[in-house]
Amino acid sequence: MPIMQTTIPPPEVESQEAGKSLAVQYWREYIRSVMVPLFHATGSYTSAEQESHLQFMDKLVAPNLGPLPTEPHGPYTPPASLVGSPFDPSLNMAASGKAKARFDFDIVGPAQRTGSDPFAEHAARKVALHIASKTGSSTQWLENLFTTLFLSPEETQTVVTQMPADIAAPPLSVGVDFDGSQRVMKCYIHGVRKSVATGRSSTDILLQALRNLEPMGDSLSAGVELLEDYLSTTPNDAVLMLLGIDCLDPTLYPETRVKCYLHTRSNSFSVARDVMTLGGRLDDETSRARIELLRSIWSILRNEPDDVPMDEEWSKPDRIGSTGYSGLQFTIEIAPGHTFPDTKIYVPVFQYAETTQEVERNVELMLQKLGNEWGLTGRYRKTMQTIFGSETDYGQTYVSFAYSKTKGAYTTSYFARPIRQVDTKLAGYFGIRLN
Repeated sequence: MPIMQTTIPPPEVESQEAGKSLAVQYWREYIRSVMVPLFHATGSYTSAEQESHLQFMDKLVAPNLGPLPTEPHGPYTPPASLVGSPFDPSLNMAASGKAKARFDFDIVGPAQRTGSDPFAEHAARKVALHIASKTGSSTQWLENLFTTLFLSPEETQTVVTQMPADIAAPPLSVGVDFDGSQRVMKCYIHGVRKSVATGRSSTDILLQALRNLEPMGDSLSAGVELLEDYLSTTPNDAVLMLLGIDCLDPTLYPETRVKCYLHTRSNSFSVARDVMTLGGRLDDETSRARIELLRSIWSILRNEPDDVPMDEEWSKPDRIGSTGYSGLQFTIEIAPGHTFPDTKIYVPVFQYAETTQEVERNVELMLQKLGNEWGLTGRYRKTMQTIFGSETDYGQTYVSFAYSKTKGAYTTSYFARPIRQVDTKLAGYFGIRLN
């Protein structure tokens, strides 16, 4: 009978494995500290669904948030990096229907841009495909974007030498919406590295990536052409910086979207209106209602008095410079076969309010104005207090607003638990735009 041989790993390997195990446990506890009370507060999930979702994050998210935050790692880059975190939870509150808990996270790159995978693109591909396999997600569009937007070996070396060290951009962001027992996966890819590698603008690169999507890329053409026409003629500085996709099979799910993320440096209402209507190209009843509702909450979102006339041209100065999380962000959401896209706006509320308490109050006021039960009953602020307790300086980062005929007005609040052991400044000139 053969004798079993036991291979004893070198001490450095044992140390690495122990460190990884500690990191995974740390991130599991960190994620649960936010998501357990968030799931409960929504009232949208059974006990079994909550536990299933938590185990999903234990197994597939915690192991992919990188080493312990006190160990060397690439810069954290989601809005949650405002408080030192790579994990970005959020709460979606629609005018009708159940609230949804959600999250996204960025693939954390290496501490230095060295080695065979300096931007963690290979690691990101592996993580995304593994999560997709566990959620039953389609990877058709995702694989297409990997081919189009990830770097060749030659381009990788070019970007290593030419991309400024203080510009940070994740290789990939992965998000999940929890819809009852279902987990709906989304992915987001930047154009900044490909722009550095090729010398082309991220707008041109990402528009071309949309045209090349398979399957059904040709069914997106009407919306893509409308967006391209707007970007080529708008007087403001809107830049297409990022693509997001629903990881669904567009041939089976007609609601599958591509989300085109735009950024403007200005936060004036006139710029917001221009982007939300694509320069007046979207002028139907729904688009007009969307703008009027946005106007009604605009002062609140920017922490300004709501009882004085609004200067539509005024752009409020940012509190924190040197970050792409400034100005305004928008999504132009295009679905196959739809001529006109939907639009959504994201406001960096931390830039316009000094304290978390101010943001909480403003979100509640906004929800009240929109007739949302989460504001009318005080439920939103109670939920934040349940999650964060006495931790009054947690991260309130973004609020989004959208409107559709079917959903009415709906908003998402983005927040995060601070990680005290790390530098909590935002990650340099986050790689939204190079100019």
